Amino acid sequence: MQKDLGNRTRAATKNMFWGIVSKVVSLILSFGSRTIFIHYLGKEMLGVNSLYTEVLSMLSLAELGFGTAFTFSMYKPIADRDDERIRQLLGLFKFVYHIIAVVVLALGLILTPFLQNIVKGADSLNIQQLRLYFVLFLLNTVINYLVQYKTTFVNACMQSYVVSNIEMITNTAVLVSQCIIIIIFKNYFLYLLINTVMLILSRFAIALYLNVKYPILNQKPKENLPKSERKKIYKDVKGLALQNFAGVAIHSTDNLIISTVSGLGVIGVGLVSNYNTLITSVTGFITIVLGALTPGFGNLVASSSQQRYRECFEEVNFYDFWIYGFCSIAFFVLIPPFIVLWIGEEYLIDTIPFLLIVMNVYLLGQSVIYNNARIAKGNYNLDKWISVAQALINLVVSIVAAKILGLTGVYIGTIVSRLFYVVARPARTYRFLYGCSVLEYFKNFIMFLLATIFAGSVTYLMSLRVFADGISVFTFIIACIIVAIIPNLTFLLLFYKTQYIKLFVKRLSSIVRRKNG
Repeated sequence: MQKDLGNRTRAATKNMFWGIVSKVVSLILSFGSRTIFIHYLGKEMLGVNSLYTEVLSMLSLAELGFGTAFTFSMYKPIADRDDERIRQLLGLFKFVYHIIAVVVLALGLILTPFLQNIVKGADSLNIQQLRLYFVLFLLNTVINYLVQYKTTFVNACMQSYVVSNIEMITNTAVLVSQCIIIIIFKNYFLYLLINTVMLILSRFAIALYLNVKYPILNQKPKENLPKSERKKIYKDVKGLALQNFAGVAIHSTDNLIISTVSGLGVIGVGLVSNYNTLITSVTGFITIVLGALTPGFGNLVASSSQQRYRECFEEVNFYDFWIYGFCSIAFFVLIPPFIVLWIGEEYLIDTIPFLLIVMNVYLLGQSVIYNNARIAKGNYNLDKWISVAQALINLVVSIVAAKILGLTGVYIGTIVSRLFYVVARPARTYRFLYGCSVLEYFKNFIMFLLATIFAGSVTYLMSLRVFADGISVFTFIIACIIVAIIPNLTFLLLFYKTQYIKLFVKRLSSIVRRKNG
């Protein structure tokens, strides 16, 4: 068992390292690409680009939850080295993902004639251009589904670094090519076309490489997966499908609502997308670090007691609070002045909607580790209706509030639905996961939230003094130093006596001793 734990740790560390390297490269190139995009194509095209990205995210609802169900169903046969079972699952999910690709393509084509009812404020574009651009976006999404069952298998093997490294190379080629196209031709159609061509080539290369590295991907099973096993997977998918619906309703409808609000339109979508891009650039790193632990949760379910599972969750959940608490404070204090220095004050949004965006990031972050542990345990039908309720709350409140309060109203709906979810889901599933009361979890949640509010308030007030005489590179650097010190020092002073800090120090000391030894 100790050997398995060591293998899991090494695999998670390797995935984490290469995931971070890939993310750094992607972040640098994406930031440069976005800067060039804004400079040469402007707010309107930025809004159209962001809105289409969200529309295609909504169409990804056709995936339902097969990816998660596939990963979960792969844990045991991979651990048992049951090659025939793996081949059976691969055969099933290859078929499913090809069907999903066809469904997404069909839904996208059905939506295309109605784009003029969604895209508001893009006055310089005619309907033919809007449709052509959307079809290229659609093709990019469909192409990804054709090899997704292969990459999902690799992730289930805890070897996601293989895919990360390939993606790093192909994304670099795509972004560099797009930047050259924009600078030379200043043409959005060519910008999208080069992405489609490069994506087709990269997916073909990925498929070939993975077939060579993992021969089982190219092998057919002796017989199909038994009907009883397929029914079990489909049952899990039914629960996940509703949760996916909630995820789409929360994450991918805000921009659609913004695009229809009078006075905002696609330009409003573009402004918000700059903030979201900066936020997701940072949280992408956190996702890599925490996501590398998800297969480990899956293994713990099979190999550890319920008590040990809870102890591991509580420890990692504390680190999750610290990371997202610090990042949320940093986002609120640093992103507005950064945007002023980067692309100008005209790209700012009001403080209140931005605060709500940051609050949503924090609440979402506080659910990450719980969600990972929840997914690893299975039985997805247990809390499926909570996800549906969350989605409905978000849509109803956001649409109604947006008509009254504009951009602020959109995010009020998001926050209300998020608060419902972070309370209702643990209340429904905590005892199923850990066999004990959820009250301790909520106690910690409130304690972590109050600590973040306190640390954030102190940091923000200090930054206001720094920026009192104006925003410059120098004052921004001073604010960065304040953000780096105050929240972390506050968290340390508040929690230095807790078991989590003591355990962290113990683990860190052990690593140092091993390196020195």
